[in-house]
Amino acid sequence: MKNVFRRRMPSVVSTWLIAVCSVGCVVTSVTYPVVGQFDDYNEILIGEVYANLYTGTSVIRLEAANSGFSCSGTSRLLYTPSPGQCAGQIGVANLTCSDGRLIKVDWEGISCTRGFGTGFDQYGNRLSFAFGMNEAEALAYIEEAREIVADKPDLPAYRPKETRAREGFASGTGFFVSSIGHLITNFHVVEDANEISISWEGKLFPATVVSLDSANDVALLKIEANTPAIPVSSSSQLERGEEIMTLGYPLIAIQGQSQKASFGRVNSLSGIQDDIRFIQIDAPIQPGNSGGPLLDKNGNVVGVVTATLNQLVTLQESGSLPQNVNYAVKSDYVLPILPGANLSPLHSEAREFPDVVRMSESAVVLVIVR
Repeated sequence: MKNVFRRRMPSVVSTWLIAVCSVGCVVTSVTYPVVGQFDDYNEILIGEVYANLYTGTSVIRLEAANSGFSCSGTSRLLYTPSPGQCAGQIGVANLTCSDGRLIKVDWEGISCTRGFGTGFDQYGNRLSFAFGMNEAEALAYIEEAREIVADKPDLPAYRPKETRAREGFASGTGFFVSSIGHLITNFHVVEDANEISISWEGKLFPATVVSLDSANDVALLKIEANTPAIPVSSSSQLERGEEIMTLGYPLIAIQGQSQKASFGRVNSLSGIQDDIRFIQIDAPIQPGNSGGPLLDKNGNVVGVVTATLNQLVTLQESGSLPQNVNYAVKSDYVLPILPGANLSPLHSEAREFPDVVRMSESAVVLVIVR
C-alpha cells in the first residue's frame, strides 16, 4: 500500500507522534506540524503538536480535512535510549475526537524534531502520521497525501447520537443509591439515548430514566433489581485538601472493562470561573469516568465526576498545560432528585481508601448507551 510517510521516512518502523529531549534541552517548548492519513479512506489529518521538551509531555490537535471533525489529546514519553538522545525515543498518545472517535497511537522519533508512526481508532481504521517537518515540507506532505487517498471511499461518519443505535455505543459510569435499583450518572452520558443498559455482576439490565437535570448534568435511572447502594452525603462540609477518590470505567475500548480506582484531593470548592455547583479535584479521570461517584474517606458520595479541563484550550490561552484539573458536581445538587426511600444511611467512620474501594465497588456500574 502506497504511504507517503513510510516512503519519505523509510528508516523508522511503525510508531508515532512527538520526539522530545528529556535532558539538556535549552528550548523547553516548541510546536511541530503533524500530517496524517487514514490508510483505507479518503481522509487526511492536519494539525500541530505543542511539546514541552523538558517534561516529555505534549498536547496534540488534529483536524480532518474532509469530514471536519477535530481531535485532541496528550502524548507521553515511554522510553529514551540514553539521556539527551532523541533518536529512538518511543511514546504513546490517546486522542478524543469531536465525532466520538477514539484514537490510540504509538510514536518514535528519528531526531529531536522529527518522527512518524501509526495508530488505530476504536473501529480498527488504521492511520499513519509524520511530524516535525517545516512548513514547506508539511504542505508537500498534505498535497501528496491528498493524491494518495483521493480515490478511496469516504471515512464512515461517527456521530454518537446518530450511530450508537445503529452500530455502536457510548459508555459512562453510574452508581446505585437505593436498594431497589436507583442509580445516578451524568445527564450528558444518557442524553438523547434510545436504549440504556447497566452492566452489573456480569449481566446487562435495561434501565429507565426517572429524572433528568440537564442544568447540573445529573440523571437518575432505575433497574429492576435489589441492589447495594452508596450513601449520598451533603457536600457542604467539604474542605480544600480533603482526600477523595472515584471508581469508574474510563476508555473501555482502550483500557478494558475492569473497574478503575483513582485518588486525589479537593483543590477548590468551585469550578470553572468559580461555578459554585462544582468541586475541583486532582484525581485523574478519563472519558468514561463521567457519572462516577466522588467518595470521601467515610465512603459517602460527596459529588459526581463530570468533566476535565480542556488541555488544548488551556495551553492556547495560558501557554501551559493543566495538571489533573478535573471537576465533580457537588452532591448537594444531586440530593434533590434522589428517591425518598430505600436510601442507605451515611457512613460515620473514616477508613483507608482500600477499604472504601471494597465497600463501594459492587455499587458502581458501567452505563451503556445506544
